[in-house]
Amino acid sequence: MEGVKDETKEGIKFKNMGKHERQSIKGAEKTIVKILGSKNLNSSDTKNRWFKHAFFIAKKIGKDFTKITFARHLGNRYDNTGDILTISNGKEILIEVKMSDTKLGVGTKANISQNALTENYLFSGNIKSWSKFREEKQHDKWVNDYLGRYTKYPLKIYKITNLILQKEAKARHLRDLKKKRNKIATDILGLIREKDRREKIEYLAYLDVQKQRKDMIKRFLILIILGIHKKEVIQKLIQKDNFFQEVKDLIVYYGNLDKGKIIVRKEDVGEKIKKILKEYSEFEIIFPKELTHCKLVGVRGGKTKSLLQIVLHWKNIAQGIKTPCLNIFDLTV
Repeated sequence: MEGVKDETKEGIKFKNMGKHERQSIKGAEKTIVKILGSKNLNSSDTKNRWFKHAFFIAKKIGKDFTKITFARHLGNRYDNTGDILTISNGKEILIEVKMSDTKLGVGTKANISQNALTENYLFSGNIKSWSKFREEKQHDKWVNDYLGRYTKYPLKIYKITNLILQKEAKARHLRDLKKKRNKIATDILGLIREKDRREKIEYLAYLDVQKQRKDMIKRFLILIILGIHKKEVIQKLIQKDNFFQEVKDLIVYYGNLDKGKIIVRKEDVGEKIKKILKEYSEFEIIFPKELTHCKLVGVRGGKTKSLLQIVLHWKNIAQGIKTPCLNIFDLTV
């Protein structure tokens, strides 16, 4: 996947979960532990919407690791990786579980915090975050100015008193009109997209001249490949000098729904990371000119190899409008 340029490509998705959904996933993880420990299941286990995923993942784990003498749910603490700790043939194995009701895709590794490039100590000094940069550029003001060029919004939109919600409602309305090939709506959204694109490029050019902390970039790479994407967890683990020792035997099991069947795939990410660390002497971030992404690369003998592509992106409505994030593509797949 060297040189991927599609900045809107969709890949593997694990939805942003609310409190209830997280509880369901946590319950499914505990069900896996019960099955591995040959314990009886109750109605709460079997009625969980993720029960089938849990059942087939546990079945796969049981095939992959014989003589499991211990299994414990670790929970979702910020001081550890993995969901489940097992002991198989006397060896401790950390297992991370990812469940989705969509088909397993290849490409998008993560959607993470918009400011992850600066809030995880990847650069030296007091570096502006993407959100701070946009604030200085008065991003919301110029977006509203462009949206204001359309003067025939429904009355219900003008009645919205929250300016952020009104902005989003206007953008959605224009998006709907664009689908009907309305030229004014298409032009306005196009202008916003282009100005936002230039703003992203300007921000990445700003980062390009900052001093990088290559040791932290290496840790960031490891965490992303491990599938650790929550802001709080990354910030906690990236500061731990020995965190890779904790996860060198981490196995990730993906349970995905495909044509009515649960497909389970195993990935030995600990082994994958060990190979990457052995192959490259150091890691850095490069900034291709006039593009809205940067790349995390491995360096060896003066040559670089792209490992992650990190795209400045907006998840909802349209570019420049709602929910800025970093889209990360795994170029090692």
